[in-house]
Amino acid sequence: MMPTSIGAHLRYTLDRKSARYQEIYDQRTAVERINAQAVALGIERSHLRRGSAIANHNMLIYILINLLFLQRLRQGQMEND
Repeated sequence: MMPTSIGAHLRYTLDRKSARYQEIYDQRTAVERINAQAVALGIERSHLRRGSAIANHNMLIYILINLLFLQRLRQGQMEND
């Protein structure tokens, strides 16, 4: 017997092969990767309330993650030289 809740029904009826589903899934996995990096850096818990403050905080997180990526990339290039 299948569960009858609305959430269960939605899970069973999703077209997981559709282009729209794949697009949304790709966005979700990208967000999950960023969140995992924020957790690793210890900056995942925001105590901010205003939307503009949260947007600024998130921008700083993305900048930090990108800078760390560039640092790793440059270190790898230096090791290969």
